[in-house]
Amino acid sequence: MHRRAAALCLVGLAASLSAQGQQAQALSAPPEGAYQVRRGDTLWGLSDKFMNSPLHWPELQRTNAVPVPERLKVGQWLKLGSRAVVLHVAGSVLMQRAHEPEQAVAAGALLEPGDVLSTGRNGFVTVGFSDGSRVVMPSNSSAQLTEADGRHTRLSLRGGSIESHVEKQREREFEIRTRTYALGVKGTHFRARAEGGAEALEVLDGLVRVTELDGAGRSTDVGAREGIALGARNAALEVRDLLPPPVLRVSHDRNTVEAQAVPGAAAYRLQLANDSSFLQLAAESRGQLPQFALQTLTEPLDTGFYHTRIAAIDAQGLEGRPSEGVTFVAPMQAPMTSEAQSAGGGRWDIRWTTRQRPGHTVFELATTPDFASPLVTTSGAFASGVSVGPLQGPARYYWRSREQAEGESSSPTVWGGSFEVPPP
Repeated sequence: MHRRAAALCLVGLAASLSAQGQQAQALSAPPEGAYQVRRGDTLWGLSDKFMNSPLHWPELQRTNAVPVPERLKVGQWLKLGSRAVVLHVAGSVLMQRAHEPEQAVAAGALLEPGDVLSTGRNGFVTVGFSDGSRVVMPSNSSAQLTEADGRHTRLSLRGGSIESHVEKQREREFEIRTRTYALGVKGTHFRARAEGGAEALEVLDGLVRVTELDGAGRSTDVGAREGIALGARNAALEVRDLLPPPVLRVSHDRNTVEAQAVPGAAAYRLQLANDSSFLQLAAESRGQLPQFALQTLTEPLDTGFYHTRIAAIDAQGLEGRPSEGVTFVAPMQAPMTSEAQSAGGGRWDIRWTTRQRPGHTVFELATTPDFASPLVTTSGAFASGVSVGPLQGPARYYWRSREQAEGESSSPTVWGGSFEVPPP
C-alpha cells in the first residue's frame, strides 16, 4: 500500500516536473533579437561581441537585471540592447533621436532604431553591426536606422550615398531603402545613392535584389560589377556594367593624385582613408578630370600616408569600380622634390631637398604605410638623403623623414613617399 502510494507520488512528481519543464520551455521562448547564454559566456565578452566594445557590459547588466555579472545562467535569454555602434567619425556628423535636437556624435555611440545620422560637407561616419557588417556614409549624406535586432538590419537612405559591407549570414536580412526601392542582400559590397532626385545602385561584389516599393512591385537582381539607375516609376529597370577602374598614374606634382581617363566617364570621384578597407574615410572630392590637387580639399589633411581610391562616373551617374593606391600628403613647407632610385645590388638611394638650416633628421623605412614594424630606423644630420638595402622584391616600400631644425621648437617637418622594388 505504501509502495503503491509512493509510486503514485513519484509518477505525479514526474508529471509535475514534465509540466513545469514544458511551461518553462514555453516561457523561455526567445525574445526578438535576444541571445541565449552558453557555458563560458560573460557580460564583458558578449558586450565585446555584439556591441563592438566590452565597456558596454553595464548596459547589459541593467537591461537584463543581472544581479551578479560573474554568474550568468546557462540557457537564460539576454536582450542585447543596441546592435549598432558608431565606429569612426571624421568631420561634422550629427545624430537626431526621436524629437530631441540634433547633436554631434562620436565614435563608440550606440544607435537605436529611429536614430538619424547626417554628415556635413566634410563629414564621414562608419557604423558597425553585431554580425560584422559595416556601412560607411560619406559627406552630405543622411540615413535613418529603422531596425537592428541581430536578425534584421534595415536603413532608410534619405539623401546622399551609403556604402555597405555586408557579412554573409544565414537567416539574417540586410536591407537599405531609398524613397522608391528596397535593396535586399545576403552578403555583398555595394553602394546606394539618392542624390539630386535620382537614385542608383552599384554592386562591387555579391548580389542585390532591387524591389520597387510602390506600383507593380517589380524587381530585378544586380550582380557584381553591375549597376542600375533607379529613375521614375515605371521606368525600365536596366542593369548596366560599371565602368572599369582607372589606371593610376605616378604624379610628379606634390600632393596630387591622378589617373588615366576612362572612356565613357563624365566625372571622377576621389576618396582618401586612413585604412585600406576604406572604413575610416578622411576626405573626398569630385571633378571632371581624374586629377586631384589635395591642397584644394575643403579641409586640410594631416601630414602622412593615406589610402586613395579613384572611380569613374558615367553619364547616368553610376560610379564605377575603383582603383586603389597610397599617397603621402606633405605639408606646404616640405621639400619640393624627392625620389627613390635603384643603386644596383638591391640597394636604393632615397633623396629629398632638405631645409636650408641644418637640423636633426629621423628616417624610417617600412613595408606598410602605418609603419607598425619599420625595417629601418636611423637618425642623424643627413645632407640630402639616405641609402638603404639590400631590399627584396617584388614589394612596395614606404619611407618617411622627420626633420627638426636647430633652435626651433615647432613641430618637425615631415615628408615621405613610396617605391616599388621589382622581382630579382
